[in-house]
Amino acid sequence: MGAPGRGGYGLFGNGPGDDSARTNRRADGYVRPVCSREDALTRLGRRWLEAVTFLVAVVVTMPVAGAQDPDTTAARRDSIARRDSVVRDSVARDSLAKVEATRQARLRALAADTIKVPTARPQMPPSLAISEPYAWDRPGIIRSGAFTLGELVDRIPGVSSYRAGWISAPEMAAVNGRFGRVRFFLDGVELDPLNSRLDGQHDLTLIDMFELEDITTEPSADEVRVHLGTWRVTSTTPVTQLDIHTGDLQTNHYRGHFGRRFQGGQVLQLAGNHYATTDRGTGEAGDHTALWGRLGIARNNWTVDAQLLRSGRKFTERTFADDPPENDTLPTMDGLWTVAIGRAAWGDPMANGPWVQGLASAQSYSIRNPDLTVIDSIPGPGGGGTGGSPEEPDTLQVPNDTTQSRPQFVLSGGYNRGPVRVSALGRLRRWHGDMTISPAVRVAWAASRGLTLSFFGERSPLDSLQRLEGSARLNLGDRFAVSGTVSQFSPLEGADAPTSLAVRAEVGARVGRTWFTVGAVRRDTAFLPAAIAFDTLFGSGAQGPSNGLFATVRGKFYRDVGVDITVTRFEDAGIYRPQYQTRSRLYVDTDMRSRFPSGNLAILFGISHEYRSQALFPFADGFLESSQCRTWNAELVLRLLTASFSLQYRNLFAAQYQQVPGFIMPNGAWVYGISWRFFN
Repeated sequence: MGAPGRGGYGLFGNGPGDDSARTNRRADGYVRPVCSREDALTRLGRRWLEAVTFLVAVVVTMPVAGAQDPDTTAARRDSIARRDSVVRDSVARDSLAKVEATRQARLRALAADTIKVPTARPQMPPSLAISEPYAWDRPGIIRSGAFTLGELVDRIPGVSSYRAGWISAPEMAAVNGRFGRVRFFLDGVELDPLNSRLDGQHDLTLIDMFELEDITTEPSADEVRVHLGTWRVTSTTPVTQLDIHTGDLQTNHYRGHFGRRFQGGQVLQLAGNHYATTDRGTGEAGDHTALWGRLGIARNNWTVDAQLLRSGRKFTERTFADDPPENDTLPTMDGLWTVAIGRAAWGDPMANGPWVQGLASAQSYSIRNPDLTVIDSIPGPGGGGTGGSPEEPDTLQVPNDTTQSRPQFVLSGGYNRGPVRVSALGRLRRWHGDMTISPAVRVAWAASRGLTLSFFGERSPLDSLQRLEGSARLNLGDRFAVSGTVSQFSPLEGADAPTSLAVRAEVGARVGRTWFTVGAVRRDTAFLPAAIAFDTLFGSGAQGPSNGLFATVRGKFYRDVGVDITVTRFEDAGIYRPQYQTRSRLYVDTDMRSRFPSGNLAILFGISHEYRSQALFPFADGFLESSQCRTWNAELVLRLLTASFSLQYRNLFAAQYQQVPGFIMPNGAWVYGISWRFFN
């Protein structure tokens, strides 16, 4: 190796044997200069000396002149010297080449062995979305700017999420005004709402997102199923990610992830999440700490693993903003949620061929509030004490903690062949000493283009419902598409509820890279559960048939500039449902490949506007109304290599509003921070 024309001596050679004592064949300045003042006699003597020397050389070489040419002899002597040098250099180069080849082979073997088979994933439903689906991968979750899972679900037409304050306050989501119709599945295990205060409903702030790899929503006619897939790693090179964010309202947020695969296919993953916030204006304060881990092994086509999630949240008592009724507050909460899942899987539910998965899960929710102090001033045993009186009341300590747990066992399997997907599962639960089995079946013809068909059926004794659902989507050349879903919810034997029918339809056209769609939703008369997470005095109610229209504009329309607009309109304001709800977002999302082909620099900047009209909350003597609100938000994400800086400003113009009557939302808040992903 070396510069051209250097015979290989520039880097690894030993230098030519008969040249000017330098590897570049130059004297490098070691030449005696000629004096310009030498006289003519000296020059004449030197010429005579050179002539005599030449004659002597001729005489000496004459006997062998016929045998060989003196120039050839000189050349051969020089070539012998050069050949020795070349041989030495060739040996050196060959040795180095062998060492380098061995090193490269070892690196290739290691590189091929650093990527392992991923751990199993749950089955995902076929996509029936016309435009971009409401689904997010791991980078998309971070780039979405959503602080809670409810903020993502709220983007689906027909879904309205409600929150009683900043990120630590309770949050619920309703589908067409009905709470309890947003269901969540973590790696195939349904997350059961076990908080004894919520009467079988989910508080969405309790469902963590830090350990997730993807979120896929399945909007049906009167229900939304949200499939959550946990983070997976495939490389034997350890990977670590750290997120640190801070901002207004004394908000501090920290996340950390570590994952590694081993040569035998073993997997180790650990993650943690913590945030704390205090809003002195509203009195809201809370913190949330969660830990997650996975151990297991995945080889070839099978996986055996176990994961554990423990999530604790605290928030303080909140009161109504204007003259609250007596005892009408959001009570203090100190809760701990635990989800443990063990899994054995063979095959891939999203690839061709058969597959089967068996899961065993244990879920629990514990309320760890301190004991209540009760004053018994009623004479006799009526007050709970042994015999208090107004003059000498009894003081009682009443336990205020509860724990509810529910095991769940899932056996599922199926077969995929091209666009055909067939699967079935059985979900076994034990609750209050009784065993319930919820069978389900799904049959689909899933094509990326053309016709997609899906049928889903489930019988759920836990909520006394039988679900039958048929869906179809027709995509014509990726230019026009139509989609529709019909769902029937029938009560099981002994349940006092009517059969309900719901329809969802959508049609769209693509112009450039932007999809324009319009659609409609309808459901029959329904019983709407109370928003009990916010206040126990909020009531339930029955509402007649509900009809709504929606429209969307989604996608990039000019280079890296795009829009995401959703508008929903119902006939009028309903129970737990606004008449109008819009969300508009204008954004620039670019990695500037034309200037930076490596893709190591990316920029996301967006401005969003949200509008919501009043919704009705049933109360003791009528209805309370939430605020009509308009809010503006801004977001910025800069990524350089594997480090990102993000900044968000919520409620730019400090609008005062209430999503839940009596609970004021923050007037505005900055949240900013960094995220760094690196390989150890």
